[in-house]
Amino acid sequence: MVTYTPTAADRLPLPASWSTEPRYLGYREDDYRKPYAKYFKTDTLPVQDHVREALLAGMAPTEYGYDLDDAARMLERPGYHKMETGWTRMENGTTVISMLTPMAGVTADMWDWWMSWHSVETARYKLWYPDAHQFAALADDRSADRSLTYRQRYRENVSFVDEYLGGTWSRLAIRFVDPARLGFTEKPGYTVIAGLGTSPLAPVSTGWVVHQVRPTDDGCEMRSRFWIRPGELLDLPASSMADGPGARLLTNKAVRPLAKPLLPRVAPRLLPTSFGYDLLFHCASEMNHLASFLPDLYAEFKDTP
Repeated sequence: MVTYTPTAADRLPLPASWSTEPRYLGYREDDYRKPYAKYFKTDTLPVQDHVREALLAGMAPTEYGYDLDDAARMLERPGYHKMETGWTRMENGTTVISMLTPMAGVTADMWDWWMSWHSVETARYKLWYPDAHQFAALADDRSADRSLTYRQRYRENVSFVDEYLGGTWSRLAIRFVDPARLGFTEKPGYTVIAGLGTSPLAPVSTGWVVHQVRPTDDGCEMRSRFWIRPGELLDLPASSMADGPGARLLTNKAVRPLAKPLLPRVAPRLLPTSFGYDLLFHCASEMNHLASFLPDLYAEFKDTP
């Protein structure tokens, strides 16, 4: 079973902007002064047709899911899976969401750049999904370090984001890892974006995400996978989270041994019943929307911190 090992970025203080920056949907006057403002869209593009079909079909059979431990083996095979777009719930309680997004004119290198660039400021994050994204900040802003590759800037780093998933406002800390930790191998023309979703309010996980980007004849395709089973208790300092009862309680050495076996049983029950549907729609919307202008954005700003 894959477990998370904290990195140096995990132990950095919560970004100051997390507590001070206002949250709002769309763009305000100051946002339109950004050099990339011409790429702002007031509305997110509609999802692709195959996504509508999957959403209408409802939950897929349990047998179509597989665990995170099998992700590298399954995704590195050629071809496609029975559930490339859809969602299901496995017998162990894990909700699995899959999403296939064809992206004409897009490359894996563009995605590695985007992951290194967008979390630096909120307005960039809003480009991705203007109808849902509200805030972004990095634990360790490495964007100005030109000695690092795009991948080195975002891997083993923490992206703090606030966004809507369906009608639920979600506050997340996504801890991006080197995909080799999950068994993936480097391949020319490919990239794998992998991370653990957690809460910035307590040292508790929400689930894992893997986006495999592989080349096609006209660009690339992204194969997204989410494994949602909240409740893993992480070894993180209270200073890396927002000050509150969750952080103080679950970093207490006396409480942790009692909470650790209890959380995986309790936390999954707190998920909305619509979560698989909501996350599928969210992923399909943001990936398709960004892909429509990512080549032009990359060409203009790939050398900009």
